[in-house]
Amino acid sequence: MTERRSIGFLLHPGEQEAIEAGVARAQADGFGVWTALSDPEGAMAEHAEDTALLITVGGDGTFLYGARLAAPRGIPVIGVNRGRLGFLNDVELDALPDAISRFAAGDFRTQRRSLLDVQATAQDVDAGALALNEVVVRARGVSVARLRVDVDDELLGEFDADGVVVATATGSTAYALSAGGPPIDPRLHALCVVPLAPHAVISRAVVVPDAVRVRITVERGQVFVATDGYSIALLTDGGEVTARPGPELEVIRFADSPSFHARLREKFRFGVPHKDFEHSHERARLSDTGDPELGGGERDAS
Repeated sequence: MTERRSIGFLLHPGEQEAIEAGVARAQADGFGVWTALSDPEGAMAEHAEDTALLITVGGDGTFLYGARLAAPRGIPVIGVNRGRLGFLNDVELDALPDAISRFAAGDFRTQRRSLLDVQATAQDVDAGALALNEVVVRARGVSVARLRVDVDDELLGEFDADGVVVATATGSTAYALSAGGPPIDPRLHALCVVPLAPHAVISRAVVVPDAVRVRITVERGQVFVATDGYSIALLTDGGEVTARPGPELEVIRFADSPSFHARLREKFRFGVPHKDFEHSHERARLSDTGDPELGGGERDAS
């Protein structure tokens, strides 16, 4: 087997200058370098055999795309944040060279994240995709759909609703969270099934093991099916969506990588009292305007 001695960079066109320091460090550490810009799938297919690491540079969407490319090939991933939220990315751009050297020295650990293998089928539809975050089955327009959800061939529920989200633990902090589902630590092997605006007396998100098969059947209505934000199919009565366990992604983590709970507090202000949040912003504002008691800003030396 060929020793994997190259590092790939997945990034948007125009971002090449931002990774120059990282590329130089990778080469200094003895790695070859390749970049995926306009044709990421082609670049991955060409270089996968000798790629030791894929580095995604962008927001969470770039990380999700890289995960779908890397996981089936057993290539670990580091996410570098260039987006607004960056919940999935552990490394800031200025720390990229150091992260590469730590990877080269073996100073890291891996965290495995489960993907879903999604298939949408109907009389004239046969579409499939991988999803790291979620699969969404949602009614088109303003009409509701009736969706039957089975878990390992046992009925979970029939929902007259706007749709259903099946999220991995990784994706529990994305669409599923905004729809009322719980945040789930990605170290847990779990899925979260979240009905969207259901017309029922009691309908709540349900957490199930990620080893199960979840099948969603369209009993009435027109729906679209999306994986990680990309539409893959349109279905009507009788159409089915099946989510099975897919490949696992290896995410590179370091000793000082932020924990899941720290991410919730930092990115979503989870569990932070409203008054404390307002106070911290007021202190930051006063600091920026030069309040001498806070030690910030510029002071007149005359």
